[in-house]
Amino acid sequence: MSVISSALAGLNASTRRIEVGASNLVNSQTVGKPGASGEEAAYRPVDAVQISGSGGGPEVVIRERDPANSLTYSPDHALASEEGYVESPNVDIATELVNNKLAQRTYEANLKSISTWDEMQETLLDIKS
Repeated sequence: MSVISSALAGLNASTRRIEVGASNLVNSQTVGKPGASGEEAAYRPVDAVQISGSGGGPEVVIRERDPANSLTYSPDHALASEEGYVESPNVDIATELVNNKLAQRTYEANLKSISTWDEMQETLLDIKS
């Protein structure tokens, strides 16, 4: 059962990584007033950091990106400061897309592990009968 447990942990970790990447992509243009909080604040992107869990399988920890935001000159924006700046999320679309593709491939590999384990169990049962 450890193969299944590891594969399921990997599936969960991949799912979390895809969720984080999708959230960052969707909110990549959500700017805010510099130093503001609440509704006027810019989106604060996060990173999905994969670690080894207590059982040895992969787990994902969500951490706020550092730096989360940068100033962008946009004097015509409604949330611009007196100097004409807004806070923009520190999201690189290409990096997010690559990370999502890696998470997708990891997900597929974990599914293949479950499928291979199932085939091995079937073969074992055929040999014993």
